[in-house]
Amino acid sequence: MADAARAAQPGATRMRREIGQIPAVVARILTEAPHDLREVAAAIRGRRPRFAVIAARGTSDHAANYAQYLMEIHLGLPTGLAKPSITTVYQRKLRWKGGLLLAISQSGQSPDIVAVVEAARAGGALTIAITNHPDSPLGDAAEHVLPCRAGRELAVPATKTYVAQLVVVAALVEAIGPSSDLSHGLAGLPATLRGTLRATDRWLSADGARAVDAFARATRALVVSRGYNLATALELALKFKETVGLFAEAYSTADFAHGPVVLAKPRIPVLAIRPDGPMGGLVDETLQQTTARGGRAVVIGGPGAAGMDGALALPFDLPEALTPIVYAVPGQLLVEATAKRRGISPDAPAGLGKVTRTR
Repeated sequence: MADAARAAQPGATRMRREIGQIPAVVARILTEAPHDLREVAAAIRGRRPRFAVIAARGTSDHAANYAQYLMEIHLGLPTGLAKPSITTVYQRKLRWKGGLLLAISQSGQSPDIVAVVEAARAGGALTIAITNHPDSPLGDAAEHVLPCRAGRELAVPATKTYVAQLVVVAALVEAIGPSSDLSHGLAGLPATLRGTLRATDRWLSADGARAVDAFARATRALVVSRGYNLATALELALKFKETVGLFAEAYSTADFAHGPVVLAKPRIPVLAIRPDGPMGGLVDETLQQTTARGGRAVVIGGPGAAGMDGALALPFDLPEALTPIVYAVPGQLLVEATAKRRGISPDAPAGLGKVTRTR
């Protein structure tokens, strides 16, 4: 594979090599996970939960945000995000009976997420863990485990494991309530992701180089989107913070209009994740407000972004529900390139380790 060869070049960072592995990781999930997914989906249908709660931290919390949209839109299941300190610090017991608890963690090591799973299981909830390390405390605590199958990730910033979490979540939702859009889109993801790597490499060597310069020079940045891709905005803002040391804030474009739009200024770059369809028009309204204030947005999106100045318009027709899986990849590559432009190693940001344990 040409993409894998580029990622394996001697000068490539670990982060870049692991981003290059994403298509193979996704192909492995789609090939190896169906039996596990059918088993877990059957357990969920059998229990008929009245509500769902998702427990996660850090990058995995952004995968949880994506899962919340998927579960509410595709399954009609009211879904909330857990506040682990209610269990671990305030030591309160919740009424878990009739619920579904989904825990998402790359390492499966965080004590607070494990504690929430244990409490939910003891309280009568169906508990499921999505993790890259099924033989972990989290894997032991949950009734069912869905492995991410991403292989070992060496760079501190999570890239392939984050995308793997999104794919497992989408495949699980599709298995619970089959959707022709999700099913067809999932099957084509490895090829789409390979094309995305190629398209992003070309963009970064042309129009995207200006984006790298803008973020490398900046002291602050904004990342915006809405709907399914709010997760993408949140994740890329975190990647700018932890990998580049850039103070980046993420907003839903709906919230952005309620005050933070005043932050859009000429020296504060804005990264906008723009899906096609109705949500794209709403993101466009924010881009217009940004331009009116003298700001300049860098746009990553689908075919509808073609013609926008400097945009990366990926030529893939995907259901919006799956675009966060694809749009995360150009953002990760932009972050990696920005770190190198600043003279920072993206593989080992100062003061961070691969596994963070919170109580």
